[in-house]
Amino acid sequence: MNRLYALQVSELKKKFAALGVDISRLVGDLQEFELLEDESGLRRWSPPIAGDGQFYRDLAAGNQWYYLSDKKEYEIARQYIEGGPVLEVGCGEGSFALKGVLPCYVGLELNEEAIRKAKSKGLNVLRQDFQDYAAQNPSTVSCVCSFQVLEHLPSPESFFRSSFEVLKDDGLMITAVPAEDSFVGTMKDHCLNAPPHHITRWTDKCLKNLPCRSGFQCLDIIHIPVEKIHARLFWSTLLDRVVSQEGVGEGIRRKVKRKIFWAMLDVLGVPNTVPEDFFIPGHTVVAVHKKFSP
Repeated sequence: MNRLYALQVSELKKKFAALGVDISRLVGDLQEFELLEDESGLRRWSPPIAGDGQFYRDLAAGNQWYYLSDKKEYEIARQYIEGGPVLEVGCGEGSFALKGVLPCYVGLELNEEAIRKAKSKGLNVLRQDFQDYAAQNPSTVSCVCSFQVLEHLPSPESFFRSSFEVLKDDGLMITAVPAEDSFVGTMKDHCLNAPPHHITRWTDKCLKNLPCRSGFQCLDIIHIPVEKIHARLFWSTLLDRVVSQEGVGEGIRRKVKRKIFWAMLDVLGVPNTVPEDFFIPGHTVVAVHKKFSP
């Protein structure tokens, strides 16, 4: 394991508190998290402390942007789905299924409130662990989908094994995660890319090759350009890199520079957009894998 850097828990507490979330009960007396990278390119936070139901309820309650009903990765996934059944792991309220008719759709979710809302919309959603479902239903689905799920799992390898088990021969696994090979990977101290929110961080190398150890063949890796909802975060990250290169630390000088920067963007009319013509990889990358049948 290669140690990349560490984050102080005290600073994470402050950042999450600004989002209306108290992580004290989850982290206890822990002083820091370390980001480690293995030979596959997977980056793991140590210790792998994950958020619980209360953590995500608090995060969603104070931040309306947290659960989006429409995502670009939904459109990409649908281009690959030719038949059913389709299984979505971590389906939330079922936004993906509601974007159009999916043959024989089944969703798995652990959040009881999300399940209630999904069922009220007529969706077949179960409160069941993925490993248990896969063991009980081997070789029964044509496509496994997960959107912004892998990065929350302490052991993504078990997800790939369960996907392989539940898929029919030549079935597809479609996963979407925050793209480490984008501006997201430069955000070292962003709390939403750290525990107890994210446990792992995914490079293209890892996203392509790690599932192959469980019997998959990679068909495609698709980077979604910077979307409007992430544009201000992109510009802010770019500014932070420029400021840090100038050797300006936290404090009044940095705050002044940030205000000047935002004022310039407002005048230019670009603070909430990044033109797709720039071909800049955005927050999300989508991977498509096929269950390999010798």
